[in-house]
Amino acid sequence: MRIRNIVAKSGTMKKIVLLTLVSFLMCSGCGLRLAEQKPQAPSTGHAQETWQYWEAFNRAAVSGVGAEVLQEEAYQQQVQPKEICDVLEDVVAGEQARCRTISDLPELNIDPDLIAYANHYVKARIQLASVLTDYAMLVKKQEEITSLPVIGTGLLLNLLNHSEDKKDGILWSAVGDQARQTSSDLQKLKDPIEAVETKILAVREALMQLTPEEMTVRAKLAQDFNREFPPKDSYAKEASLSLTPANLNKEQIIQSLLGKQIDGWTFASPQEFVSFDITATSNLSDLLTDYDVQTHVKGASGDERNLKLRITYGKFYTRFKLVSLKVLP
Repeated sequence: MRIRNIVAKSGTMKKIVLLTLVSFLMCSGCGLRLAEQKPQAPSTGHAQETWQYWEAFNRAAVSGVGAEVLQEEAYQQQVQPKEICDVLEDVVAGEQARCRTISDLPELNIDPDLIAYANHYVKARIQLASVLTDYAMLVKKQEEITSLPVIGTGLLLNLLNHSEDKKDGILWSAVGDQARQTSSDLQKLKDPIEAVETKILAVREALMQLTPEEMTVRAKLAQDFNREFPPKDSYAKEASLSLTPANLNKEQIIQSLLGKQIDGWTFASPQEFVSFDITATSNLSDLLTDYDVQTHVKGASGDERNLKLRITYGKFYTRFKLVSLKVLP
């Protein structure tokens, strides 16, 4: 099956979210042994085209924002489900964009085993996005029943990261314990939770197979074309080194202030900011950044105010969360 067919079928997938899947992703395939390799016929692909495809494929696979971002350290205190969903929406969109880019790569004169591996890669990432979507729906259903953080990242990561653990029902077992302590209505989630857990296990298996398959394809290409084909991890490292620290701009800060109240003033609309200047920024840590802001605001009633503010943001994966708002003298 060509990659384009796989991606086309996934085009209707909602850009929803979930909460986690991911420290597992960077070590998918750990502990697996490669199957015994059989003698293979020489490649029918052309050396130059195959090399160019390998480079383009791997650069696309690590471009933008993908599920691996969820492994990064992030601000975790007082995080709301919606904020998690926003991040996962970014992740799902990034995974889909990667797959679209790979699907558009020319396949003429490319080694067929490399094309097959690329197909498997895209299919596994699409399955990953589908699981994120299903898990997000569980989070939303849980919110309708209880405000307690019953379904969280810890449960999912525990399920994904232990490939040797064959016991099923882990996710519902944890939720069921909470259900007995809080509300019997959580029992309504039993069937959908068990269905999602089954999909998670299938996705885990598909992702784990990518590492040994990559190793097999690399070995074959090296033998056929007498050159090394670097692993995807080397492209990921190169991409991470080229990243520059992200800073919030004026519009993003204004949007984060809407609905917030300080010193008797409630920020109600972007239009009330007559002037807005970021006068200083200070990185308190890898996760916390202060922004000093001077602004003149004018409300719909005609009230006006000059404000000097210090706004602290915590980095939450792909987003920035406002965690503190103070008035400066």
